[in-house]
Amino acid sequence: MSAPAQRAPDAPSLLASPWLWGLVGWVLALMLAHHAVLLSGLRLIQGDEGDVRFVHYVLEHGFLYLRGDVAHARFWDAPFFHPATNTIAYSDPLLGVLPLYAAWRAVGLPPDTAYPFWVFSITSLNYLAALWLLRKGFGVSSGAAMVGAVLFAAGASRINQTNHPQLLAQFYSVLAVGALLALARPETSRRAGAGWAALLVASCVAQLYAGFYWGWFLGFFLVLTGLVALGFRDTRTRLFQGLRTHGPALVGWGVLGAVALLPLVQHSLAAAREVGLRSFAEASGMVPRFATWFHMGDANWLYGWTGAFRTFTRIPVEGEHRVGLGVLTLVLAGAGLWQARARPAARLLMGVVLVTVLIATHYRGGMTPWWWVFHGFPGARAVRAVCRMGIWMLLPASVGLALFLSRQARAGHAWVAALLGSVCLLEQGVSVGTFDAAASRADIRGVAGQVGPGCQGFFYNPVGGTEPTWKYQIDAMWAALERGVPTLNGYSGNAPPGWALDPVGGASARRAARLDEAVDAWARARGLDASGICRVTRPGPATSPPPP
Repeated sequence: MSAPAQRAPDAPSLLASPWLWGLVGWVLALMLAHHAVLLSGLRLIQGDEGDVRFVHYVLEHGFLYLRGDVAHARFWDAPFFHPATNTIAYSDPLLGVLPLYAAWRAVGLPPDTAYPFWVFSITSLNYLAALWLLRKGFGVSSGAAMVGAVLFAAGASRINQTNHPQLLAQFYSVLAVGALLALARPETSRRAGAGWAALLVASCVAQLYAGFYWGWFLGFFLVLTGLVALGFRDTRTRLFQGLRTHGPALVGWGVLGAVALLPLVQHSLAAAREVGLRSFAEASGMVPRFATWFHMGDANWLYGWTGAFRTFTRIPVEGEHRVGLGVLTLVLAGAGLWQARARPAARLLMGVVLVTVLIATHYRGGMTPWWWVFHGFPGARAVRAVCRMGIWMLLPASVGLALFLSRQARAGHAWVAALLGSVCLLEQGVSVGTFDAAASRADIRGVAGQVGPGCQGFFYNPVGGTEPTWKYQIDAMWAALERGVPTLNGYSGNAPPGWALDPVGGASARRAARLDEAVDAWARARGLDASGICRVTRPGPATSPPPP
């Protein structure tokens, strides 16, 4: 049987222009991921007032540090949990993505406008990096690359985690994968390989500085890919040939990368020694179940009705397990990788996905191979939300989907490919929560207005406040930025030893008395003059309790 006639991937017409497809995909990615914010005219902020405002705080602190603000003279010692030091190391320092925020602030945008533009910038870079990888690394057609890149940048699993914006930036990982593909090609010379090795190492370093989770997952999946490559003769041969040819460049750049990571490692280890490492019991609830890989959440446009299924509702910490991509997307992505199995890269991706699902899934009876990874792989004990690796699966899914659609288009089935791609992107639609930026800012100013000029520090405990304690803690942190006065309040992935200033708010006189005692105890333990600590007790205007 003769093979079907092959159609040129990019006919010389406007509709086949890679630039047009790229522009259309970029707009689609932004709208699919951030439609609520864009349609509100930037009045709304995507996510809730918890991690979103904390991440924004870290970015604003970093900008003020770069600007030379006196209250932010030491980057790692942000003015919360005052007077504790190394507070930024309790969570992600976000240095790898700070320039994207600082640039918008530097041109004069206020914080509440610079933040959504930072989010848009990250989504745009995720899209562009995936588009580059699919076009140059896998050679798919323009339209197929566009659909795959939109899936990577705005897939449901990523947007379901909008409450954790530190998980948005993954473009460095895509660059690392592209560099790895180039290094694995036999035709890549030593000279060209040195450049690709530099890109691989720089991307790994930048990804760690951008956020621990994606940096750690990148390292883990690179190791896993190497192990899977040993299982096939052709990939094993390429691996050893690549190491012989480009090994010296990788070692040389690797040493420089390790030096560049020293500040991050030192501060992180100091924080780990202070607060301790996590136990597996803390992570076990967020180890993927079998249902996790298919869970779309109740906010999904097409599959929201499945959120009430008992299979999903009984998952512990359910919100973290929303990493499904939709039935059609999974089927077509798997089919695309399988059809391209003769290609070493596609075979490796299939192998890595299979091994990942097998070792990361929590099986009946409580058994999971991840226990050995948690206790044996460097840094794994800091990975509490293991199921977030489902977002990482967007990379092989985007490759598989793009390969499938490209194969259809080049076989003359362009309209079939367009229809299937459209449905796959529709499966990614999610209606995430938002909050009003102006109302949040009013709360912050309400707190800041109570901090007098003579305060050496302040503690915010809104008597009668009915909002969650984490909101008040972050209100205080932002008020500290407004006033240039450090706060004893704090919110982060960890807290310094001896800090017992939570929960705040509520009308309980017993709680208020306990917090007063805790403030005095904290001041004594940290060498503070308690008389210089101002007590702020009135809630901000938007969170004031209703009148009796």
